[in-house]
Amino acid sequence: MKCNEIFYDVETQNDFMNLGAPLYAPGVEIIKPNLALLTNFAKESRKMKVGGADTHFGTSEYAFREIELQINGGPFPMHCKKGTYGAEKIKETLFETVRHPHFLDEKVDYEIIKKGLTIGGLIFEKQTYNVFTNPAVKGFLDYAEVKKAVVYGVLTDWCVKDAVLGLQENGVQTYVVTDAIYALNLQQGEGEKALEEMINAGARLVTTKEVLEGKI
Repeated sequence: MKCNEIFYDVETQNDFMNLGAPLYAPGVEIIKPNLALLTNFAKESRKMKVGGADTHFGTSEYAFREIELQINGGPFPMHCKKGTYGAEKIKETLFETVRHPHFLDEKVDYEIIKKGLTIGGLIFEKQTYNVFTNPAVKGFLDYAEVKKAVVYGVLTDWCVKDAVLGLQENGVQTYVVTDAIYALNLQQGEGEKALEEMINAGARLVTTKEVLEGKI
């Protein structure tokens, strides 16, 4: 089943987007209206909606993957723990979806991918900031022959950047919605540095308005 274009939602989960959450980016609420507009547009236009979702466990069997967590010597506190409110998507970006785990044996389940394509929504779980550590992402891109991705979400200097670089590397032209992304280290200019990396990789920058008006 081919899917030329996807709308790619990067980790718009409660633990990044809400005040008091473990990895809350101060001021991130400003992009929530645009996230809602993009999600609703994708739904109404019957666009394939795809995304990555941080899914942490904090157990010994996942420790080798969860090196970003402080309990394993990394920089980040526990966040988006499996089965918690923090791991759920914010209401602005909810869509019907199936989830493809990052299996410990690195399995790619094409039945999950096919189901996601049928209903128009697919989420890839991951234990690091780079969604391409889950081999199912590349499996999906190849199987569906994806050529174009509209990318939005958080965090610009981490998960957004790696998703865009991975998509470009796999032959997918990305359109990064600049008023629907947000950086963790905004004041340190990390978001701008990340955007520069994305542009150098071939990504194109667009606005929510341009997407909604079909100008990409």
